[in-house]
Amino acid sequence: MKKLWILISREYAQVVKKKSFLIGIILTPLLMIGLTVLPALLATKKPAKTEHIAIIDLDNQRVGEKFAEAIKIYKLPSGNPSYEVSEIMKINPADSQELAAARQKLDSLIMNQDLKSYLIIGKNAALTDSVTLVSKSFSITTGSRFEKRLSDILSGQRLEKSNINLQIDSVLYLARRIDLRQEAPGGKERDFMTMYMGGIIFVMIIFMTVIGYGQILMRSVIEEKNSRVIEVMVSSVSSFQLMAGKIIGLGLASLTQVAVWIIIGLGIYSYRGALNVSADISSVIFNPVLIVFFVLFLIIGYILYSTLFALIGSLCNTDKEAQNYIFPITMSLILPMILAMYIIQEPDSAVSTTLSLIPFFTPTMMILRLNVISPESFSLGNPIIVQAIIGVILTTVTTVLVIWLAARIFRIGILMYGKRPTLPEIIKWVRY
Repeated sequence: MKKLWILISREYAQVVKKKSFLIGIILTPLLMIGLTVLPALLATKKPAKTEHIAIIDLDNQRVGEKFAEAIKIYKLPSGNPSYEVSEIMKINPADSQELAAARQKLDSLIMNQDLKSYLIIGKNAALTDSVTLVSKSFSITTGSRFEKRLSDILSGQRLEKSNINLQIDSVLYLARRIDLRQEAPGGKERDFMTMYMGGIIFVMIIFMTVIGYGQILMRSVIEEKNSRVIEVMVSSVSSFQLMAGKIIGLGLASLTQVAVWIIIGLGIYSYRGALNVSADISSVIFNPVLIVFFVLFLIIGYILYSTLFALIGSLCNTDKEAQNYIFPITMSLILPMILAMYIIQEPDSAVSTTLSLIPFFTPTMMILRLNVISPESFSLGNPIIVQAIIGVILTTVTTVLVIWLAARIFRIGILMYGKRPTLPEIIKWVRY
């Protein structure tokens, strides 16, 4: 029994005395709170500044004016209005050319960020509920507010034209709530779930590729280091060639896997009619801008994080030690999934833009923003294209610096055994 207690005490002390255990006691609850509370807060975040909107009124029943008056009740903490109607265009629904010209003008204002969104109130809106919100991104809070105010206005019109002496079912029908239809500029209809799932799928491919093959690379270095095989290998090749060979070899394997996934996905998509798959998905799958940047960020992101995994493998002697270093990498890749609901609603906000330009977040965060905004051409006049190019450059430069740093540590770390090196020792290796 005494021997058993000694073993229990030893195993317990080995874990509890580590700094990682103490850090985990603090970080884990904070992480759980962040994973549950932060996404909910951001998803229901109210406008931070006045949003300028326009209205195209094809109904000519003063619905636009009533709506502009109704949304004045929403105020910012500063006291300024949350929404401001900058223009109400009254257009004859039979004049398709004037309607097309008005939409083109307002679409241009949205793309240049001079306008947040615009409403199209259809002909006989009180009967048909035909109201469309056109915007580059869709806020849950804004959509809910607009739906409520428009429902009240249209219900009021229906009740005014009806007899008071009605059955309760008829009154409920007249006061029904509309389902606000949402479109992107250019008349492209993209529902919220398509944007959300499309972005998450791209992020998950990057996440699984980086984490899966990165850990394979790390374990390979640890196993070869412990078996002393790596000493034989560095006698024939340089440490940099060894690290590069491992990263590139596994990288080609990961790209092969992604290519197979894409082929399977295209095969499934070809039978979308039988599977009842939304046609809106084609705007994601066959968007050349999104695909090009996805491939670029997948390759750069893999090289960046795989270099870090190789570095971790050279510093550690066991998988157990390495787990302490994996947590920050995992969190930087999971962050877009935590913030996905907010980014889809506000892809052009300062928070979304700043995070997507931080190199360690760029591969996943920028893809999520590109999926929402969905640019159709490589035009430098489009801010998201410029930001994506800047993201590629910043991530590439960071990757080169990480490779240089990792190579200097890797050359000594793979030949070190016993205790885990301290930070001062690692700094000496870099300077050596």
